[in-house]
Amino acid sequence: MRSVIKYGLFCVLTFSMVVLTAFGQALPEGKWQLVEYSFHNKIAHPISGIAITMNVDGKGAIGGKSGCNVYGGSYAVDNGKLKITDIISTQMFCDDSSNQFEHDYFAMLTAATAVKLDTGTLTISDAKTKRFLKFTKLKS
Repeated sequence: MRSVIKYGLFCVLTFSMVVLTAFGQALPEGKWQLVEYSFHNKIAHPISGIAITMNVDGKGAIGGKSGCNVYGGSYAVDNGKLKITDIISTQMFCDDSSNQFEHDYFAMLTAATAVKLDTGTLTISDAKTKRFLKFTKLKS
């Protein structure tokens, strides 16, 4: 009987640790590259030859290349919702299309409320507007 109780407690503790770990880290660590996005109800792909990246660490920081500039910020999970804040970037001189893309990209990051990892694709989205960013993981 004691072994059944011990096994039951072990299962409950293991399950609890897995659930807490999954909710404690909203974004999976690593370097990600943008492959698809929707800012204005239209699905698009980044311009060929321009890598849009997001580096995620396990301590609540993100950063990467937004096209013309380099950016950084913070992320957290609050009541099960993703929250990306404090985005800053360099201020390089960029053409108008790059400036508009970066403005929309940063707006999407700060509006995001959900994150999903499915078969190697990381999707960050805003449930209200249905806008999203899709990334694939880059090899180290």
